Amino acid sequence: MRENDEELNKIIEKKARELLRGASNDVVELSEDDFDEFIRSRKVVVVDFWAPWCAPCFLLEPIIKALAREMPCVGFGRLNTQQWPEVAAKYGVMSLPTVIIFRDGEPIDFVVGVVPKKILENKIKKVLNEN
Repeated sequence: MRENDEELNKIIEKKARELLRGASNDVVELSEDDFDEFIRSRKVVVVDFWAPWCAPCFLLEPIIKALAREMPCVGFGRLNTQQWPEVAAKYGVMSLPTVIIFRDGEPIDFVVGVVPKKILENKIKKVLNEN
């Protein structure tokens, strides 16, 4: 019986860690290795394609972070296109910043350049409400 208690405790601890990780909706720094898994991790995912030399990208970053806090049901990630150009090329990213909104792992909508928070928020909500 004691062995079962240990096993049960391990399962409970693992679940608690998963729930805590899901409780905060931080923007995830993505790589080529975890990109595909991430865009399939939730129904709707938003990915910001950026580069360190891109000044407008830094203007968009706080908008993405604010939306991540306000929209916990949506996954938010950032991909450094300088480090991972193959991923950017796969999705036809030609200008920075580019934000792609994915649903069920597929690109549904996108925004090129820095836009007001409300515009990006409305595009995400539109994708959330489409079934």
